[in-house]
Amino acid sequence: MLRNRIFAWHLELQNVHHRLEKALEEARKALREGNRAAVLKPELRQFCYTFCSALGSHHRSEDAAFFPALLKQMPELEPVITQLTREHEVLSQLLTDFERALDSSGSSPQELFQKMNEIKGVMKAHFGFEEGALKRALRALDAPESDKQRMFGDV
Repeated sequence: MLRNRIFAWHLELQNVHHRLEKALEEARKALREGNRAAVLKPELRQFCYTFCSALGSHHRSEDAAFFPALLKQMPELEPVITQLTREHEVLSQLLTDFERALDSSGSSPQELFQKMNEIKGVMKAHFGFEEGALKRALRALDAPESDKQRMFGDV
């Protein structure tokens, strides 16, 4: 029974990542199907504020609660956690750049799509590395399931 509860941490992380990837893909699809940036910008602004907020919340929660919990139980993960934290900073900057492009009157749909592709590439690599590097640690993590929102954010 305990094994199933612990393994659920890995599945929860995968589920959070999947929801974030799906949200990004829906926005990319809307941009691909649109004709003009001016028409799409209100929709993309809404996406950006929602998506950027969700991804930011997820990473802030990991940085503030999840990673410290892992390090407390498994200090040998420090190099992995350091890399993941750096990747969070890179993604945060990409999201800021995307928001700026979205708010710029001179941004074309192609520029916005390129920025979304950058986010997608970095996010996909980050999620893959995180899930792989932390899989064993998540199976061993001793934390109540009720901590998942605190550790993974409100996604």
